[in-house]
Amino acid sequence: MTSTQTPPTAEPVTQALAAFVHGGRHEADEAVRRAVREVIVPSDSARTDTDRARVAYEQLRRVVARLGPSRKIAADPAAMFALFDWAAVAAPDLFPILSGHFTLTIGALQRLGHANETQEHALSALDDAGHVGVFLLTELGYGSNVLEMRTEARWNPELRQFTLHTPTPAAVKFMPNVAEETVPRMTVVAARLIADGRDEGVFPFLLPLARAQQEPAGVSVHRLPDKGFCPMDNALIRFDGAVVPEEGWLAGDIAHFDANGRFHSSLESLRARFHHTIAQLQTGRVGLACGSLAAARAALWITVSYAQQRLTASQVPMIDRDNVRVPLALTAARLYAATALGNRARAALSDANAPHPDASTLAMLTKPLLSATALAALQECRERLGAQGMFRANMITDYLGITQGVITAEGDNQVLLVAAGRTLAGARTTPLPEPSPDAPAWLHLLDQRARTLLAGVDPRAGTDAAALAEATATAWAAHSLHEDACQYQDQAGSLLHGLAQLHGCDRVLAHADWYTAHGQLDASTAQDLMTLRNRLLGTLADALPTLTDAFGVTPDLVPSAFAARDYLHAWSTITPWHWDSDPSPS
Repeated sequence: MTSTQTPPTAEPVTQALAAFVHGGRHEADEAVRRAVREVIVPSDSARTDTDRARVAYEQLRRVVARLGPSRKIAADPAAMFALFDWAAVAAPDLFPILSGHFTLTIGALQRLGHANETQEHALSALDDAGHVGVFLLTELGYGSNVLEMRTEARWNPELRQFTLHTPTPAAVKFMPNVAEETVPRMTVVAARLIADGRDEGVFPFLLPLARAQQEPAGVSVHRLPDKGFCPMDNALIRFDGAVVPEEGWLAGDIAHFDANGRFHSSLESLRARFHHTIAQLQTGRVGLACGSLAAARAALWITVSYAQQRLTASQVPMIDRDNVRVPLALTAARLYAATALGNRARAALSDANAPHPDASTLAMLTKPLLSATALAALQECRERLGAQGMFRANMITDYLGITQGVITAEGDNQVLLVAAGRTLAGARTTPLPEPSPDAPAWLHLLDQRARTLLAGVDPRAGTDAAALAEATATAWAAHSLHEDACQYQDQAGSLLHGLAQLHGCDRVLAHADWYTAHGQLDASTAQDLMTLRNRLLGTLADALPTLTDAFGVTPDLVPSAFAARDYLHAWSTITPWHWDSDPSPS
């Protein structure tokens, strides 16, 4: 099979579906796909978590050598998002370190830097990934409530420099990947600026960390134990007077110190200062969420490939059993809808010159929906693969691991849902696109639920806010897939419309009790939705091979995944045994 996403011999319907999945970014996607394929490290049971973490940094250097320099990748949203996707699929150990290097460290320097010598030196060190970028945000006692963090950056006006301090155990920086001594880091430390005895809010500070040569004065690092998934060299960090020069302060254009060392800011609110200097988190959130979704799509492709081969009782292929094909078809619909929303979010964040007014809200809504969808899809695939799904070689466990990491990273999903819901409730309006009058009933129902929750939400109640955010994200995903389906003709358009309808019916019926209680769903309409859903499940189950081939995953991207190939032959080749005949069943 060729290495391209959609081989020239691919059916037109597969090519059209692939164009939808990858949002029209074929050129960037293919270049990144080739680069990631060249650094793949197949599963090896003899490799420890420490070994895997070291190899991930080598993978980063090799990818950057093919696509870089790093600052070029970070400044190219199409390439950056493609790298998140294909690393998640083919190099899951590399995936968790991408956000820290590109979106959080280099992104902070590009957004907030002033091209001084200190910052230019940092970018040069990061360009070939000789230094790896790491963002130090969360603390042992402060996770998503980062505005309350306690790490301090104390300003010295005479020396015109800052010193970093960890005043309490709760303020220890918790789990940045900096434990591996052989890998130099360029860290960005989020700390509370103390100037003239006043708290001026949380800002980022640039601090090189090259421990193999000599640990910087005032910095202590302690390696954390293994997590059980996402092998990384996570650590605790304590500061006791580590020096950051004035040029290492990343304040952008909102704050400065005058010639006398006095602090000035154009923003009075400490919260506004923090959100301005941390805006690159949104890009990381969407990149990670879409990456987890790409891993889930790959898992579904592997599962469908295996289900076509695996013979069950009476020599019936797994894919022909309704207890297998029906949940996989529903999983495909959910993945396609989430993909449509993810593409919207990526587009909203991709034009720095004309930022989308709802980009921040969309990012906060997208990350929980996409990663939760990915996790549910991966668990479905894991169970349908049976024992095959338990082996790292078949990728599912690694995909589950990185998705669990995404759910917590760059803002815990539940906390993000609450924050997004409160943002919507505070505005008393929604950026959710309104369906046209002739839109299908299920789309109107999803829209009505979101708007009804908005009108009645108590923003002080976290559960209310989370429900509002979840309903808004669900409706937005359904709207996006329905709208995109209208752009395609023939079989591809028919399949996308079917996926949109299946997803929409399923999401309405999942909340049938709520709709009934609010007088928005009667028995006749519910019966119609159930009939439509059941009909679509059969039709789309037949199309599973086509729907998953469009994801662009091929055996060369997952070379250790025995389930994706002739699995009987693949397992046999790792043994010393020889057979007189083909081990495949007749």
